[in-house]
Amino acid sequence: MNFPLIAVVDDEVDLLDNFKALLSDQFQVDTFLTPNDFLAALPDLKEKGLKLLISDFKMPGISGLEMIQKAHVTHPDLPFILLSGYLDKKTVLEAVEMGVFRLLEKPCLPDVLLSSIDQLLVEADLADVRREIRSITSQLRELYSSVRMALLQYIPENVMNRLVVDAPDGQAIKTMSFEDLLEKLEQRLDALLSSEKMISELRNSRMQKQP
Repeated sequence: MNFPLIAVVDDEVDLLDNFKALLSDQFQVDTFLTPNDFLAALPDLKEKGLKLLISDFKMPGISGLEMIQKAHVTHPDLPFILLSGYLDKKTVLEAVEMGVFRLLEKPCLPDVLLSSIDQLLVEADLADVRREIRSITSQLRELYSSVRMALLQYIPENVMNRLVVDAPDGQAIKTMSFEDLLEKLEQRLDALLSSEKMISELRNSRMQKQP
């Protein structure tokens, strides 16, 4: 079975061993003792299909959050879990700006960590699907535009502008242009994105209110 690849960064060897023992049954796990080691390995990790980063917040040199900010310069969609014994409001607010994430207090119960990993991987997969839908919609528009320009030499414009489509209930037939279909698809996608944004903002707002 091809398990998802997770990277773990912590300056304590014992904790890295614990993470590997906990996660190895369900994931591929690469561990790193320093932020710089992880950043150096990041291009190769992405080639191998890195799905998630777990990092301690307080480490020698740069913090876990600073490391993640550097990683997001070249890999902005990498989801992450940041672990800390104390997370101040500034840290929380900075993390909120960085996408798909979880902030967990140390020590973290195994069930909480595993549940957070599962949730983040699902959210990341949904984000990939949304980006793919956007890309496909854009490609459809370009293809339609090219085909339309070619066919207008032979087919009247009033015919080209209409497309017969079955109604969703299967009981009626309505006429809709291809442009209208794409517009409707984009409107539904925008509604989905708006709803997910509201849910995300509500979740982040609750996190910010935590002491």
